[in-house]
Amino acid sequence: MPLERQHVQTLLSQVSRTCDEELDCGDCLAAIAEFVELELVGAEVPEALQRIRHHLEMCPECAEEYEVLYAVFSSLAIDAPL
Repeated sequence: MPLERQHVQTLLSQVSRTCDEELDCGDCLAAIAEFVELELVGAEVPEALQRIRHHLEMCPECAEEYEVLYAVFSSLAIDAPL
């Protein structure tokens, strides 16, 4: 079955955005909670964690995990007593 034009364009776009040192999903998910916490408090994300942001742009599964964690951590921050 041949690939449709849209699939080819999507694949080429993703390939063109890759970096020399990509994170795999396991590495991304291992550090994603720390990444979310830093974003929620408005702290600067260290360079070591910047690759997570790039991975999230490329990986819908990890991006979904990020969104869930962000929502949970946000609600916990709102519910936490001052």
